[in-house]
Amino acid sequence: MSQIIKFFEDYKSSKKIEGKLLYNHSLAKSSWLGVGGAAEVFYLCESFSQLSDILKKCPKKFNRTVIGQGSNILIRDGGIKGLVIKLGKNFQNINRSKEGIIAGGATLDRVIAKYCEKESISGLEFLSGIPGNIGGAFAMNAGCYNNDLDQVFYAAEGLDYNGNKIKLKKSDVTLDYRHNPMSSSTIFTQVSLLASKGKKEDIKNKIEKIFKDRILAQPRGIKTGGSTFKNPDEKTSPLKAWELIQKSDCHKIKLDGVSFSKKHSNFIENKQNVSANLIEDFCRLVQKNVFEKTGVELLMEIKILGER
Repeated sequence: MSQIIKFFEDYKSSKKIEGKLLYNHSLAKSSWLGVGGAAEVFYLCESFSQLSDILKKCPKKFNRTVIGQGSNILIRDGGIKGLVIKLGKNFQNINRSKEGIIAGGATLDRVIAKYCEKESISGLEFLSGIPGNIGGAFAMNAGCYNNDLDQVFYAAEGLDYNGNKIKLKKSDVTLDYRHNPMSSSTIFTQVSLLASKGKKEDIKNKIEKIFKDRILAQPRGIKTGGSTFKNPDEKTSPLKAWELIQKSDCHKIKLDGVSFSKKHSNFIENKQNVSANLIEDFCRLVQKNVFEKTGVELLMEIKILGER
């Protein structure tokens, strides 16, 4: 029995777990890529206060990792040591506010968009084009179609990895392209978003257009992690990641069941269920070839977790 499993066995003996606690739990189904190693300890959390208590009592030497819906993560075959946390259904909620809405961290982005359509709330239609939940979207400043979380969030709440409550205002954090500097040490349990009253028909039309655009441009029904690489900033290259991949002929690369989708050259298609490490190897090969042929270093948008 590992030290962290012993810690949780002792914790369980005195307190009932609100949620699920699993040891050496396979995370393959927790990633949209369909492969991956195990979590040494997996905690599906249903209580803010218990999560805070666990984080305060769990020795700091044990790693903490937060996952959401798994739409943009790659979990290496060696798995994730320490504690892996996922917010459960009690963190799936939406409430109105003066400024817009307040959503629980596990609330799916598309559910927020549909709620806004139903309630005639405008400004958050783009969330219908972002997979995953709002906590994860805020953690990476996700975006699409010229919108991102930085443009609409005005507050957030959560816990740091030591269990202390965190409250953020817009002025407290600077979000960059696909980056939130606090995401490596914070679990976002609630995100507040700016929105305004709108016409239901207009909101519906915007959401439908996003859906149609995604159908045309992005693959569906495959094992993928969405956009694999970040687009370089314009100072580095005027070309987007998919254009650099095509220019380098990397869209033709195949590696033991891993390739790019024919529909979008920045979306991996994983056809194998043997190894997550193969997908990482594929990504490194693409990065190497793109750099050699264009001089541009592609950075991962998919988040790589765990040990080889």
